[in-house]
Amino acid sequence: MSIFTFSKREIIDLTASVIAIAIIFSYPFLSLFVFIVSLIAVGSGFIFHELMHRTVARKYGAWSEFRAWYEGLALALILKIALGFTFIAPGAVYIYKDYLTTEENGKIALAGPLTNVALAFIFLIISIIFKSNYLLWFIGKYGFMVNLFLAGFNMLPIPPFDGEKVLRWNPLIWAVVGIPLIGYVIYMMFW
Repeated sequence: MSIFTFSKREIIDLTASVIAIAIIFSYPFLSLFVFIVSLIAVGSGFIFHELMHRTVARKYGAWSEFRAWYEGLALALILKIALGFTFIAPGAVYIYKDYLTTEENGKIALAGPLTNVALAFIFLIISIIFKSNYLLWFIGKYGFMVNLFLAGFNMLPIPPFDGEKVLRWNPLIWAVVGIPLIGYVIYMMFW
């Protein structure tokens, strides 16, 4: 299966998830400005994170496709409206192969958070280059913070997060990548 092959269902699930995530992150403001910022900063982080899991899994010969969890998206929106904060579980890349080694599974898991780290630094560069353009500066700043947060949150060493699979495969790699990112998440929660 090529990395560029998408089923109709996968396209629908990815699109619906990105739009739902942008709405959730935009609430309670729901302005076009905040929606666009969320769509670009958060939507790209989510999409590329999931597609990188899918790409690496396919590299190892596994069938893999993203599936939305519509109940989770609805719950995330309800929590955001009712409590002002939320936990988002938009879906996951489903992977099937007769046998994946612990190393293959760890590398598949690590690919998502590392993609968020790379995106964070791309957004940081955008915020530095476009200081005079408020929209681009804000997208860059917000994209940097959100993508590092997504990477750190996903590196938590508990199931079903990516960090658990990385830790099982290679504790040293988990420590080098995960500890600083989780530290960032803790910092952002209390900042």
